[in-house]
Amino acid sequence: MSTALFLRRASSSAASSASTSARAPLASYVGYATAPTERLAAERPRHHRHLLLGNRGARLVATDAPAMPPMYTSTHEILRPDTSASPPDGSVVMSVGLTPRAFDLIGDVRHVEQTFRHFVDIRGEIPEGVPLCMLHWEGFKRTASDELYHAQWANATGDRPLTLPFAAAVVAVNQAAISEAYKTIKADESGWIYKVRARPETMETARKLGLVMSEEQYLAMCDRQEEQEDAEASRSYP
Repeated sequence: MSTALFLRRASSSAASSASTSARAPLASYVGYATAPTERLAAERPRHHRHLLLGNRGARLVATDAPAMPPMYTSTHEILRPDTSASPPDGSVVMSVGLTPRAFDLIGDVRHVEQTFRHFVDIRGEIPEGVPLCMLHWEGFKRTASDELYHAQWANATGDRPLTLPFAAAVVAVNQAAISEAYKTIKADESGWIYKVRARPETMETARKLGLVMSEEQYLAMCDRQEEQEDAEASRSYP
């Protein structure tokens, strides 16, 4: 399946049936598309589902191009396609940010150290898996919990690389995210860090490997990860 077809199948109107597997492109109109996110959130018992609704439940649909829903990486980056950009070579332009689940794991981003310029290849791209930047964060880590939701927490700091599972060229930098990371980097659309351009074939390879996924696939992955974390924390409770 091509990346373009993958994107089109994922972009359905709010009236589309949840059981339909092959979805037609969303018709161009002015309005807000919320139903797919609300439906998926309603099906998810995990605590992160309300974060998806709260941070980006309403998504403005462009009038001059079909809406393309976000894609997600296995390392908790959110990729929002920019339908206003149409490179002549057919590549895909998208903003790169962090998902709510990413913030659950690290806390707040305090500083961004840009690194991508050191790794640009002859195509002008940063290879897959190479950090675009390092995110210096502060937060809390759960060290133990029990079945009654008693938990122990500890202050934590660390560095998190922002990577993509496919080669991409950086076409824009959110300067506010660099200069005021704590205020700017959030899970909503304004909290993006970079805009990148990627070739469809490289994204397709990442999709086949399960490194790029739809919202439904991503939420299922988060559920599995949280269940494992809960079990590990319970074993650590005194």
